[in-house]
Amino acid sequence: MVAKQSPRWTYDAAMQGSIPDVPELILFGFDEIKSALPLSYHEHEGYEFVLVERGKASWELHGQAYETKAGDVFHTCPGELHRGGFNVIEPSRFWWFIVTPPHAQDWLRLPSNESACFHSAMQALPRVRHIGLQAVQGFRKLGDAINSSSPLRSSSIRQAVLGLLLAIVQPNERMISLADDLADQFNLLLQRIEDEPEWRPDIEELAGFVRVSPSHFFRTFQSHTGLPPMVYIERMRIRKACSLLSESTAAVTEIANALGYASSQHFATVFKRIIGMTPVQWRVYQNHGP
Repeated sequence: MVAKQSPRWTYDAAMQGSIPDVPELILFGFDEIKSALPLSYHEHEGYEFVLVERGKASWELHGQAYETKAGDVFHTCPGELHRGGFNVIEPSRFWWFIVTPPHAQDWLRLPSNESACFHSAMQALPRVRHIGLQAVQGFRKLGDAINSSSPLRSSSIRQAVLGLLLAIVQPNERMISLADDLADQFNLLLQRIEDEPEWRPDIEELAGFVRVSPSHFFRTFQSHTGLPPMVYIERMRIRKACSLLSESTAAVTEIANALGYASSQHFATVFKRIIGMTPVQWRVYQNHGP
């Protein structure tokens, strides 16, 4: 399995040559990053799809921010400038692939009416779509097919790409959604965590908020977000810190106090562990670049 062999794996047609009979696949890869990495504005010549398997990632496109969690796909169209939120990609595990636009005749060996349907569906996609973690298996299959030496390698790759595209443009809602009432409660909880970064609840309080047992809450929360509850809350708190550092002139000590940290030293330690630099270094980086 690609994900088990390396924290990063990439197939790049420009570097390694196009796959015979599947020139539509431009790029495919997997990455698992432990601390935030710079990701400034860039664009692609094809449609890019990024599936978050674990953690959270934020993106900026056309001046708007988009948040993704485990099971979410973020996509961009050809030529769209985009970047990571605050110019970084946060600690997370994710998969991505880029395909040419479905304009050319015989795109992925489909008849013209079917490639036209894909074209319409891809243009109509919401910027972020939740498709669930079942799609990870599709990415693994694509990675295994690319690494294969089988005489049917190209067919396997084409089938895997089509399977992923179908999962994205027409996801199986029954398989990916929580019960409506529980999903509503989780969304309210996530909104409160975002709105009140100084809030420091324990598991019992969090479980009580959504009206389930602590054990059920822990499992469901991690499945829903890709992170354990306390890790998720800390990441959201540090994300708020990034916003305050880049958009205000408040002192680091003031920000630490506003976010409920016992001291600015503790805040700086947590911030560096997650972001990879101190709050002061982060502020300089945001204002002046690397």
